[in-house]
Amino acid sequence: QAASVGAHALVRLHEMQRRHRVIGDVRGRGLLIGLDLVQDRDSKEPADDVAEAVLYRALDLGLSFKTTMGNVLTLTPPLTTTKSQMDDALNILDRALSETTSVS
Repeated sequence: QAASVGAHALVRLHEMQRRHRVIGDVRGRGLLIGLDLVQDRDSKEPADDVAEAVLYRALDLGLSFKTTMGNVLTLTPPLTTTKSQMDDALNILDRALSETTSVS
């Protein structure tokens, strides 16, 4: 279950990465997922302020996660998370990214 839902989440997150220039990297194993937010994809300069803004906007919208190293959004949902629940969470994350950053 965790591997299947995690793989599904990574596909969606890579799609979001193509639309949101601030997402520099997406990685994960099972339901442990990280997104690096960067100022610039070439320099990979961390976007700590953006990560904080996304974190608080997502929290306002009902999604809780943590940041690691200042700019990494760290998603660690319960192992029993369904694809539908993951989609709901990723929709909130996508909205928070859209509302706090410019979409390419």
